[in-house]
Amino acid sequence: MRAAVLSKANQVEIREFPEPSKTQDNEVIAKVEFVGVCKTDQQLTAAGLDKDCILGHEVVCSLPNQKGHFALNNEISCGKCSYCLEGLTSHCINLQELGVNEHGGYADQICAPINSLHPFELSNPALGVLIEPLSCAVRGVKRILAGVNLLATSHPKVLVIGGGISGTLITYLLNHSPNFKGEIKVYDITKEPLPWLNRLGIERIQVPEPNQAHVVVECSGSPGGLATALDLVRKGGLVCIYGVPKQGISLPISPHELFMREIAVVTSFAGATDETIAAAIASIKGDEAFFEQLLGRFIPLEKLPIELTNWSPQPGTRTVVDLDA
Repeated sequence: MRAAVLSKANQVEIREFPEPSKTQDNEVIAKVEFVGVCKTDQQLTAAGLDKDCILGHEVVCSLPNQKGHFALNNEISCGKCSYCLEGLTSHCINLQELGVNEHGGYADQICAPINSLHPFELSNPALGVLIEPLSCAVRGVKRILAGVNLLATSHPKVLVIGGGISGTLITYLLNHSPNFKGEIKVYDITKEPLPWLNRLGIERIQVPEPNQAHVVVECSGSPGGLATALDLVRKGGLVCIYGVPKQGISLPISPHELFMREIAVVTSFAGATDETIAAAIASIKGDEAFFEQLLGRFIPLEKLPIELTNWSPQPGTRTVVDLDA
């Protein structure tokens, strides 16, 4: 079968690869239809891995002799460690992540546990690539709302930094949450238009002012975004680090300043579960027209190496690999 294999840093090759085979009774071999190109893929490509690996974790696939499409939860937890027993499956000490440290979906076929494949019915099956990132955002918003309870105000001003997919999904879920009564604004350093903001009626600010936001959600994953978040948040406020920071970056703030300004810092790492994936599917199904505009360019598998080594997605959209193209 065809597969996009990452070997060394910035070396992704399309090559013939052995078809996957089941090693466990609960596994199935699925045909890959679509895969979303995530910034995590780009970061893994830039860093390289210790072994050859097929990337791709935002997977839509089909199963032989079954109708419909399935979204992959790429986190394979052991179910036995203390973290799994507490429901923190993303922190499983034996965690396997398909498309990260085990073979994923940039291939014609993928082997996965049957209970990791979630059926969905959408008018455009390619929308399924948004299920995994949206499920992670569901958990992120849950953690943000828990932190909001620490604030002195019940109507917080929220600033989302980053108009990419992460910022889009976080903004959408906050805007639609019955448990959130505040005001949301978005800041992005690019000059490119973000059409989805108009659909939500969210204001985009060009120059953020300090001491205004009770909550700042950093979704860009950039050092500059993190520094901006910590600089802008009000005293007694909350900063959520949601965009994946690069390894080796330190917080650009001293513990003393955190203490004196009484800033709470929360993070949200992955967290795709049966519950969050079900919530993601329901959100997309209930507003397909909105999520349709988040699908960007469709590319064949053969163009993936260029995509990962020359990162330039359309702002606020997800590039999609079409395995049948």
